[in-house]
Amino acid sequence: MRLHTPWLPILFFSLAACGESPEDLPKAPQLISDRDEMGFDTEHNSGTYVGTTGFNSVQVSNQGEDTLEVTNVSYSGPNVFTLKISQDGTERAVGEAFQVASKKRFFVQVSFRPTEAKTYQGTLTIRSNAANFAEKVITLNGKGIQPPTQ
Repeated sequence: MRLHTPWLPILFFSLAACGESPEDLPKAPQLISDRDEMGFDTEHNSGTYVGTTGFNSVQVSNQGEDTLEVTNVSYSGPNVFTLKISQDGTERAVGEAFQVASKKRFFVQVSFRPTEAKTYQGTLTIRSNAANFAEKVITLNGKGIQPPTQ
């Protein structure tokens, strides 16, 4: 008995094309973030209770072959937002330069602790040698609300 599978070569080449190879990546480092804006409990016109803390994070990766040199991660805005940077389980100091290898990532966790019932806005800025974003700005939005009275 002979098995006729004319579709087998098509399937094989289709699956082979799905893989990633180093040739798929650009040579220069590419900074890719999973978001351009971070909101804190702002869904459905809600907010974060004054005196409590909300958290959010952004994942940033290098999608280029060359090493991404992050020269600075900084924050501008009211002091109700604070940053924490981690890479491979190691915490980095805000403002510290560090490297991100090809296909690796780091995280910036932002905490929001409103002191008044009002809207807050700030910016998180990542400076690097990335070919696509030498300076990546991520907007931070939060709304402080009064907790319910009992």
